[in-house]
Amino acid sequence: MAGIDTSAIPDIYALSFFINDNGDDPRYPVLQLGYNTLKHVADSTAFASSVEEAKWNFAFWLQNELEFIGLPGTEDAQLLEELLRSRNVWYTDEDEEADFDLCMQLGSAITAYFVDACVRIARALHENGVIEQQFSRPIPIVVHELEYYEKITVQTRSANPLGLAKEFEDWIARM
Repeated sequence: MAGIDTSAIPDIYALSFFINDNGDDPRYPVLQLGYNTLKHVADSTAFASSVEEAKWNFAFWLQNELEFIGLPGTEDAQLLEELLRSRNVWYTDEDEEADFDLCMQLGSAITAYFVDACVRIARALHENGVIEQQFSRPIPIVVHELEYYEKITVQTRSANPLGLAKEFEDWIARM
């Protein structure tokens, strides 16, 4: 995977699929790829409430921002917009002014579609052997936003082989 320090590969324990709306606008979801290392967890533990928080809370991760997918003005963002328009889940600023509630429903549909696509991509990376090939072992992909709640657990569980993200899931359950 491009941008990963090859010397860090043996120490990487999880990948991050961080999903965020650019400018808090649900029409422009962005996927940020990253990873964290056990060394960084050890270095961050003093600042967290627990080792588990240092390990699983994105706020304590490296913030290495390997790749962004869907940034406005990019080809992938344009392709996503075209796809959403073809599925009738797009709206303009004028549409939002005319019917805010309907547009918020469309925004929720956009978010659900994008998150589902990210989950399917993560699962495909595992099923096609890409993760194991790159890291010489399976490692979980956490599909998340800044806040953690049950839906994040479900997304991450769906994105990974059975049981691979159990430690992350257990941490969320104890929160």
